[in-house]
Amino acid sequence: MRTGLSVVALCVAVSSCGSPSGPSRSDSYEGQWSGTTAQGKTVAFTISADEKVTTITLGHEFNGCSGSQTFPGLDLSIAPRVECIPAPCPGMLTSYRAFGYLSGNPIEGPSTSLNGLFTSSERAEGTINFHDFPGCGSATGVMWSATRR
Repeated sequence: MRTGLSVVALCVAVSSCGSPSGPSRSDSYEGQWSGTTAQGKTVAFTISADEKVTTITLGHEFNGCSGSQTFPGLDLSIAPRVECIPAPCPGMLTSYRAFGYLSGNPIEGPSTSLNGLFTSSERAEGTINFHDFPGCGSATGVMWSATRR
């Protein structure tokens, strides 16, 4: 019986090695991510080894205004903050990755907010809200997508 389990374990280990050209990328989210918004502007962010967003750069163009904002020095966890009673939590609740960020005052403006969801360890998408920019007004629900470089 022990031999059968060893063979199964070996088969699982071999099948997770990837294609003949080399191993596939891990499920790590670490690295530089970049993409575009529905406005055709840049969205970029950095994920650290401990699964935190450390920098976000957003471009915008709406109502005759355009520009870019960079938010450095961030510490936004992409891992879910879930506590299950009784423990442990089902994997479905703890396996997704997402983040949110808000800069400014969304009530009195101006503000920028961003929400992102990782659909895989290689792709993310979400929305951005630009609220009460001076002389420009607002653009809400601006879709974006990005991939890991």
